[in-house]
Amino acid sequence: MFFGGGFPSSNVHVYSNGRMRYTYQQRQDRRENQGDGGLGVFVQLMPILILILVSALSQLMVSSPPYSLSPRPSVGHVHRRVTDHLNVVYYVADTFSKEYTGSSLKTVERNVEDDYIANLRNNCWKEKQQKEGLLYRARYFGDTDMYHKAQKMGTPSCNRLSETMKSLENFW
Repeated sequence: MFFGGGFPSSNVHVYSNGRMRYTYQQRQDRRENQGDGGLGVFVQLMPILILILVSALSQLMVSSPPYSLSPRPSVGHVHRRVTDHLNVVYYVADTFSKEYTGSSLKTVERNVEDDYIANLRNNCWKEKQQKEGLLYRARYFGDTDMYHKAQKMGTPSCNRLSETMKSLENFW
């Protein structure tokens, strides 16, 4: 059925009176479709070719970000910088200081701080979920040692997030 094949038509099993016999039939429409073989296959492959083309073009249009919150030598982000407001450490490539100055530098630093806060929020949520899960298991199994361990478990990302939010309030 795909690529101009259609249903099998050359070997057709015909049952009559409980016996099987083979009949050989050629369908007329199949013979007619064989004349445009190249164009028919091209039309059927067109959606796949379009998907591949769009995917390749989208990869060419996407550029890597100008910074990273951790050193990434594979991308070239090895030079350490610090934002002005929140003192967030980020890493850039060699050409960063030439490409980003003035308002574009402030925009990049704002994006760095936004990413940093988003990461802290995600990590804080994970730490809280881990602590609550441990508390729940301790209560469920009646394990007092596990309960005390869960009570003492810290949430460093939440602490850093609250400090960061306080410094933002003081800044504005």
